[in-house]
Amino acid sequence: MEEFQNPQTEPQNAEPVNKLNSAAVNGLKLAVISIVISLIASFLPQSGTGFILSFIISLIKLGATVTFLWWAMKTFSTQNAAVEGFTTYGKVFSYGLLTSLFSGIVLAAYNFIYMKWIAPETTESLKETTMAQLEQINGIDTSFIEMYMNNLEVWSAVGALISAMFYGLIFSAILASSTKINPNPMHWQNNQ
Repeated sequence: MEEFQNPQTEPQNAEPVNKLNSAAVNGLKLAVISIVISLIASFLPQSGTGFILSFIISLIKLGATVTFLWWAMKTFSTQNAAVEGFTTYGKVFSYGLLTSLFSGIVLAAYNFIYMKWIAPETTESLKETTMAQLEQINGIDTSFIEMYMNNLEVWSAVGALISAMFYGLIFSAILASSTKINPNPMHWQNNQ
């Protein structure tokens, strides 16, 4: 009778995974997924059912992001386990967080470029709306409002980076427990 062996964790002369390169590539892919979904959303009608449609697109974007991040973390974990025989929670968590960081950097750059040069009319409309809302709040310093408006593209880029890191932290922490691979005793027996 044949013993069950997990093919994902058996050593097969696998090479170690370059964590930084792999996270950078997957971070770029993750950012492209977000950008494509955002671009599709920008072509959809904004009036009438705008809120409902926006909510549905946000759920699709979140689902696609979490699914891709899970896939990237699982792939890294499997490749790492093929070399070491296991992958710890911390290693998979840090990989997910690193992937999110690279994704956030790309998204921040995209937001800045989009607002500054691709769709400056949208930025101006956003500035007008934001200015009207901020002026209604009593006690806000007008110099702060002017500084914020003059650097809206930068604030948007910083916000995209912080958002990506925040979501990356949460989802990497959750997904790492399902993507780590416990030590395989067969790995150690075969290598002795």
